[in-house]
Amino acid sequence: MNIRYFLEGSTGIATPWFSTDEVGPDNIDILACLLIDDGGIPLFETVAWLDEGLNRLIAVRREDEVSTEWARDAWATHISKSGVKVYSLYDEDFSITISLDDFERALRGWKDFLLSL
Repeated sequence: MNIRYFLEGSTGIATPWFSTDEVGPDNIDILACLLIDDGGIPLFETVAWLDEGLNRLIAVRREDEVSTEWARDAWATHISKSGVKVYSLYDEDFSITISLDDFERALRGWKDFLLSL
C-alpha cells in the first residue's frame, strides 16, 4: 500500500492530510477517512487515540486479544490476526480490509507526521 502524508491548504489553512492507494466503494479512501476523522478534538489529542489503536493492534499480534474494535466518530476498525477491517459506523458494508502490517505502518506514520508539525 502506498501512503502519503501531507498538508492540505485549499481552505487557506494548512491541515494535516493522509491518503493511500487502497480505495473502497465509490473510490473512497476509507483508511484516510478513519485517520482524518478527528472526532471533534484538537490535533494534539489525536496522538493518544493513535497510541490506543497501536496498543490494540499489538495486543492482537501478541494474542492477548483474539480481536478488538477501535473507533472514532464515524469510522471504526475490527482488528484481528487475519487483517484489519476499516468501515463506516453508518454503513458496515462501506469497508476495506488491509493487512496488520499495512495498518500498523499507516498508524505509526500518521502519528510521526502529526508529531513533526
